[in-house]
Amino acid sequence: MLLYAALDAAGVVLEVGDVQAVFDVAELDRITVQTVITWITVAGRSPVG
Repeated sequence: MLLYAALDAAGVVLEVGDVQAVFDVAELDRITVQTVITWITVAGRSPVG
């Protein structure tokens, strides 16, 4: 759930094929998932361009 929330907060719109990838990442160990969430969160705050 936290992974979906991070993606949503970063403005990422999931497409059909992305859903399985999110499930796959969510099944990894807690530290790895938290690291991915942190990357998404930071990327969502970073200005583009």
